[in-house]
Amino acid sequence: MILASMNLHGGRQADGTPYDVVTACRELKADMIVLQEAWWPAGRPDPLAGVARALGARIIRADLATGTHLRSLGIARDASPGRFGLAVLTALPVTGYEVVDLGRTPGDDVSRAAQLVTVTTPAGASLRVANTHLTYRLLSPVQLVRLTRRLAASTVPTVIAGDLNMPGPVSGLAVGYSPAVNGKTYPAHRPLLQLDQMLTSGAVRASDGRVLPPAGSDHLPIRACLRVV
Repeated sequence: MILASMNLHGGRQADGTPYDVVTACRELKADMIVLQEAWWPAGRPDPLAGVARALGARIIRADLATGTHLRSLGIARDASPGRFGLAVLTALPVTGYEVVDLGRTPGDDVSRAAQLVTVTTPAGASLRVANTHLTYRLLSPVQLVRLTRRLAASTVPTVIAGDLNMPGPVSGLAVGYSPAVNGKTYPAHRPLLQLDQMLTSGAVRASDGRVLPPAGSDHLPIRACLRVV
């Protein structure tokens, strides 16, 4: 199966102007898409509903902040209320789902969490994908270790994907996981760091891992082909 990950930045470019989220997600060309900094404006059309219709996919949401606005989140000047969080888009059969709380770092805008979505791949295998957006306040490695310890309670083949907010080498703290994508992802206009990552457990083989071209967000999306062995 093909898995893609993208930090949507609330559907806004680095300067706060909107971009086409539907087109951005369609261009990822994936069986499953994990999204961070997803935004659902109150009283206005949900951009991810449009993506789901276009892809024939199901949306699984996890709110990290409600009754907030993009201005308070430092994304845009828009003070219209809405919900902010994580989302997964997939047309694959979903056999399991839960949200794991990773805690809130002092001074952070939102609490951090991971969506654990177990799907059946086109080859008939079971694969668990952990979609997460870790803190930017230097304690992301602590949250990553917390997540991997929680994942270790199960033997299901697993992928951790999302904006980990740490340079690629630091992700080695996820013992037993290997990077599926290597390349700088942030900032999108002139990438200096790989903050967006995809880490696979031992039972998962990755190929064609790559950083994709700019899609509108301040982060570059990533994608890889995964196979459970």
